[in-house]
Order: sequence, then structure tokens, then C-alpha cells
Amino acid sequence: MPPDYDLIIIGAGMTGAGLAAALADSGLRIGIVEPLKPGNRRQSGDDDRGIALAPSSRQILEDIGVWPRISAGVTPIRQVHVSEQGRFGVTRLHARALGRTELAWVALARDLGHALHAELAAAENIDLICPAELLQFQPDGNRMRLEIKTAQGQRRMTARLLAGCDGRHSLVRRLAGINTREHDFMQTAIVASLTTQKPNNGVAFERFTPHGPLALLPVGRHKSVLVFSVARADAERYLAKPERAFIRAVEAEFGRRLGGISRLGARRAWPLVFIEAVRQHQGRLVLLGNAAHTLHPNGAQGFNLGLRDVAGLADCLLNARRLRRPLDDMTLLEDYCRRRRRDQKRIMRFTNAIAACFYNRLPILSASRGLGLLLLDFMPDLKRGLMEMAMGLSAGPPQTAADLRACAD
Repeated sequence: MPPDYDLIIIGAGMTGAGLAAALADSGLRIGIVEPLKPGNRRQSGDDDRGIALAPSSRQILEDIGVWPRISAGVTPIRQVHVSEQGRFGVTRLHARALGRTELAWVALARDLGHALHAELAAAENIDLICPAELLQFQPDGNRMRLEIKTAQGQRRMTARLLAGCDGRHSLVRRLAGINTREHDFMQTAIVASLTTQKPNNGVAFERFTPHGPLALLPVGRHKSVLVFSVARADAERYLAKPERAFIRAVEAEFGRRLGGISRLGARRAWPLVFIEAVRQHQGRLVLLGNAAHTLHPNGAQGFNLGLRDVAGLADCLLNARRLRRPLDDMTLLEDYCRRRRRDQKRIMRFTNAIAACFYNRLPILSASRGLGLLLLDFMPDLKRGLMEMAMGLSAGPPQTAADLRACAD
């Protein structure tokens, strides 16, 4: 008996849904197991976070048909303003320095999640099994055998491959016995939308404060998404502050570059922890997104890196199909991991180095950070390299879903 699916994806958040969308109409049979009903606000793709989409991510989303569903609601970032509180050093990253009109685009996680699920609903080769909970899995010859729990009772399924896209606390990773390397930054990011007196003009702000990084991502002319990092021990106190008191705290750290803050949306908290799986594949199992690597949010690299992983895995699977290579070939996922390792390691080093630099309170390092930001404006080659890395341009062009589908045909 052939397996029920070629690929079962655990988790229908943005990474899992993105992988399925990249394989829509590929001829592969895809099942997605998700414990939360679509629209549940605890679903990672259904909230007010601002997701900064690099050019590499836009290309991938265009090719899997999702970009047209969100393009009317995205806000372009034309400049990034980087500063440190209490220091003179400031650097500005302009799109025109790279010969572009935009550095990135900001979409609300809710809009992106809905667009991905709309793409899945239109695909005949994808089954969304939801709500359903993974209970266990095990290898069985040339397939993976799973047991899940649904409202109708327990169900058994088989697949040639299993993808764990179930987030930083991945059950798939835990059941597989895959260990992690972790570093707790002892910080919590408080995320909320806000309205400012002055227009943001497409400028994103990253400001390093003694509390941790503070970022504002534009999501409209006068609206931005705030990412306010504070010490873990202080998080509840900030979350409990009345609206005006919280606004005053933000203005004290950010200043009034955009005038006063007139309105604040609901606040949500996200603990900041670096997590890296010691291995991303095991037999016919592969981990993607936050299940494989959870990054510090400085530089807005996490989702962009995960989406490049999605494109890389889709490339491997569809090239295997084109070459009539069986999906249960034990070296298939090894090939994927080898191809993605350089980009992943570089981005992990990049985000961890930024965090280490700006969390260090040594006076000599603190004094040199402002000078470094100031000097960066006079080092165009270094500045350009950092911008290209942050935009996903130095990782090489992503394999487009259109090309992948052409291979499958």
C-alpha cells in the first residue's frame, strides 16, 4: 500500500503553510496537521505583529501566488534609522544606496497568514487536517507512521516525509529526541501597534536602549508596529501599565522623532530566546522555521530565513520528482540541509553578534558602539554588505516556485 501522503507537515503557521503553498499543484500529496482552528488568535499567523519581508521573501511569495493577496496592504520600508540611546552615533540605511526604491515591505502577520491559508484552500493536492493534535510518530520501513487526535477520535496516517513546522517549542523536535543549543537573552519583546503624530515616510527605526532594542516598523502613513524589548523581570510591569503610562515609557526611550503617540493597540509579549536544533533532519524527518532556529528579532531576520528554507526544501522535493528520485531517498534531506547551512549559519551569527554587542554594558564597548554607528556612514562597502545580508540578497537568488513547478511538469 502506498503511503497516505508524500509529505505531512506538522503546524499550519506561516512556515508550514508557506511550505504547503510552495508545493501547491505540484502533484505531491500534502497533509497539514494543525491543533488550532484557523482564525484562532493564538495561531502564529493570526496576530498584529509586523513582519518585515526582505526582497528574497517577496520573490518567493510572488512565485507561490501569495503576494497579490497581500500587496495592497503592505507598507514599503525605504530607509532604516539605527541609533543608540544616549550616544551621538546614528546610521541610516537607504534603499537608493542599493539602487532600489524599497529595502523591504511590512505586512501584518494576520494578513499574511490569511493569504497563505487562502492559497491552501484553492489547492486540490493539500489536505488541512484541523483541529488535530500529533500524538506520536515513528519510522516504518520507507515511510513515517503517525498517530493524531481529532474531534472524531484517533487516526493513523503514513507519509514518505515528515516536516516539523510547529514553532520554537516543537513537539516534533521533542518526540524525535533532537537536542537544542539555546541562549536565553532574559528579555521579553512587547509588541503593539501605535499611531504617531507625524508620518513615518516609510522609515523603520531600530534603537538600542539599556532595556534592549526598540523597533518601529511602518504599517501605514501614521501607523507603526512597536517591538519594545525589556528585561524579563520587568515585562509584567510594562504589560500592566495603563495605556498612557506605557506610551510615556516608549516615548522616553524612543524620543519624539515621529511626534507624540496618540493611540496604542493591544500589547502581546514574546520571550526572546535563541534556539538552534543540533540537527535539522533525522531520517525522513526535517525541521523548518522556528522549530529549527529561533532567532533574536533584531534585524527582522527570522521569518525571512525560514521562508528561504521553505523555498530550498521545495526545490529539493520537486527536483527529486523531476529526476524520478524517490522522496524516501535517505540522502534527500541531507542535500537540503547542506545547501541551506551557509545561509543559516551566517544569519545566526549576524543576529547573535548584534545582540551580544548591544547587550554588553562594559563602558569601553558602550562608548565604541556609538562611534561604530557613526563611522558606518563613512564605510559604504561595509554598509552595503550589511544591507544586502539583512535583505537576503547575499544568500543567492531563491529558487522560485514557478521554476519548481516547471520542473515538476
